Amino acid sequence: MLETMPLRHVAEVRVSNVDKKSVEGEAAVRLCNYTDVYYSNEIRDDRDFMAATATKSQIERFRLAVGDTIVTKDSETADDIAVPAYVAETADDLVCGYHLAMLRPRVERVEPRFLAWAIRSDFCKEQFSVSATGVTRYGLKYEAMLGVSVPTPLLDVQRKIADFLDDQVSRIDEAVRLRREQLDLLNARLESALEALLVTPFPDSEPLARLTDPSRPIQYGIVLPGPDTEGGVPIIKGGDVASHRLRLDLLKRTTHEIDAQYSRSRVKAGDLVIAIRGSVGEIGRVPDELTGANLTQDSARIAPLGCDADWLYAVLETPTVQSRMREMITGATVKGINIGDLRRIEVPTPASLHIQRELGREASRLRSETNEVRSLCRESNSLLEERKRSLITAAVTGEFDVTTASGRGV
Repeated sequence: MLETMPLRHVAEVRVSNVDKKSVEGEAAVRLCNYTDVYYSNEIRDDRDFMAATATKSQIERFRLAVGDTIVTKDSETADDIAVPAYVAETADDLVCGYHLAMLRPRVERVEPRFLAWAIRSDFCKEQFSVSATGVTRYGLKYEAMLGVSVPTPLLDVQRKIADFLDDQVSRIDEAVRLRREQLDLLNARLESALEALLVTPFPDSEPLARLTDPSRPIQYGIVLPGPDTEGGVPIIKGGDVASHRLRLDLLKRTTHEIDAQYSRSRVKAGDLVIAIRGSVGEIGRVPDELTGANLTQDSARIAPLGCDADWLYAVLETPTVQSRMREMITGATVKGINIGDLRRIEVPTPASLHIQRELGREASRLRSETNEVRSLCRESNSLLEERKRSLITAAVTGEFDVTTASGRGV
């Protein structure tokens, strides 16, 4: 039978009120913030933490100590809350920042490393998710956190579980890291191959506007599409292009009345769409099911004419053309490229349509081969992450006896 205790019995929970402001007269500190925790499993002193100030009482209460577990107490979704990071190193001026809670283990009842693993387990995460409240943003109330049940085997068993997970999870994380490196190498190799195929041999270039249909010029779309409207017209945002969401079931919709005011920016199957704000330069192709869809102001239509569409898609993705786009980016808070500048982007262009078609086919083949390997790498990483998640939960809850697996992989 699984033995548990409420979190209040195994750790002191402190919800930080130290904000990012610097106030004259307060002591200088370094702040461990939300992103420092969310994107890392461990907190170490070698990170570039934010400079801020705090009162003497805040420093005394929220100074990080080795063995603490820091958790995020706010999130945009209930299932992405209470993300933990274990404090492996610290310093006298390193304090816990706002939107975080600090769990200081009661070492007579819980091994600090075990507590961090327990908080990462599905057993605890599901309780945190259920306890989170909110509508557009979710948060954990102090009392709800205190009541979360934490597995509490004997301290000797906790240490063995923590040792086991330290070893096994580090192995899984290393495998994931190597596959991510492989993905980076694949991307670099594809870029290099496309550059050699589509740019280097062709010194002559054409403005992008001359490679598109003059009756359907390069054009952005709806400025204010309004709320998502059931039964309305699908709209393609720049983020949809960047996230490869050019599917009817994934797009938001605007009203037919708003769409009618922007008929000039509707798209057809085979058109290219490009993100012109945010992730500038991300490109996608309009599938048959999105004929008649519209754009927003952060995406633009490119309707190829007098050139091979596969070739144009590929050459726009080359480092040379992408670099030319980046040079045109303007803006402070929202960065983007003007339509006029996009139309003037110089594209290395073979004179012969026949050569373009051959290049387009070869570029499509290279991209397809790379995508197959990318898919395998991502699938492998997904399986590894799921294995890690299951292993943590099974070890923490006693479903998996770590003593029988000591010294070997799982």
